[in-house]
Amino acid sequence: MTTSSQRARVRVWDPLVRLVHWLLVAGFAANYLITEEGSAWHDWIGYGLVALIAVRLLWGFVGPWPARWRSFWPTPARLRRTLSGLPASASERARITHTPLGALMMLTLLALMLGLGVTGYMMEETVRFWGVGWVKVLHETMANAIAVLVPLHVLGAVLESRKRRDNLIAGMIHGYRRTPEEPPPSA
Repeated sequence: MTTSSQRARVRVWDPLVRLVHWLLVAGFAANYLITEEGSAWHDWIGYGLVALIAVRLLWGFVGPWPARWRSFWPTPARLRRTLSGLPASASERARITHTPLGALMMLTLLALMLGLGVTGYMMEETVRFWGVGWVKVLHETMANAIAVLVPLHVLGAVLESRKRRDNLIAGMIHGYRRTPEEPPPSA
């Protein structure tokens, strides 16, 4: 068994992924906790977040392998294996990006943030939906859902960090992860 200090450090999260991640965190926090609903600041921060999500979506197709959707997409088979507690396959043990549950959380948060942008636009920029109650309720519900999911996301990162003996939160700052403890068996 190798110790964490003997395991190689590998660049996983490129600067664009990390920048988008932390700008989404800061922008959501600013709009949820600081800015006034309907203010110009609130609107522009929201539009900026939608633009960041668009960049991340595109980067998931053209960026480096760890940023690509294919490298960690939470397929039903991957999710079933994780949720059933079955041992991970060799390829899953070698995966250095998101776990299936981590990927599902990330995709859920991105979808909710995109939904915030769409409903925010509907409320502020369209005549048809301006002042419509269900749009405002949906917008607020999505914002509150994100506020509940973010601590769960952080808790999941902490638990996975302990399990893998690799600080995932620090990795999202400097971009590196340690290789898995057991290399996958050669085929």
